[in-house]
Amino acid sequence: NSAIGGTVNPELVYGFGANLKYQHVDFGFFFQGLGKTDRIIGGTSFIPGSSNGAMGNILTNVNDRWTVENPRQDVFWPRLSDYQSANNNQASTWWLKDMSLLRLKNLELGYNFPKRLANKAYIERARIFVRGSNLATFSKFKLWDPEVSASNGLIYPIMKSASFGCELYF
Repeated sequence: NSAIGGTVNPELVYGFGANLKYQHVDFGFFFQGLGKTDRIIGGTSFIPGSSNGAMGNILTNVNDRWTVENPRQDVFWPRLSDYQSANNNQASTWWLKDMSLLRLKNLELGYNFPKRLANKAYIERARIFVRGSNLATFSKFKLWDPEVSASNGLIYPIMKSASFGCELYF
């Protein structure tokens, strides 16, 4: 734990899933979650204008900032500018973000051909399936994958993948 609360290492790690089968169709899923995990985000490559006039990353939430016309206190950027501004890069709890997440790690849907149909093709059993990994992530933090171990998001995120195939038993 840090002096301002929270920890980068999750205090809660959990998962749940199920495998179901009805007649010739099977379905399985697995969710993984992390809770009670926080990270202070920031750094010179993260905050626009923080590198002595260099722009840095401009993120999709660029309009979520304090301005005279938009004086809200719950914006993401304290006072965004294209030059170095102490308002944006002060180390503070402003940049402490909840990185808890729930991720759909695995999903699979399969069809087992009836034995009489498979046997006609001299196959003992046959099954086709479609499978996906890391298909969805649910988190309050939206800028990048909350599970990456970087304060600025500059690490390649976990890959999503989808595949299909068949299993034949002779």
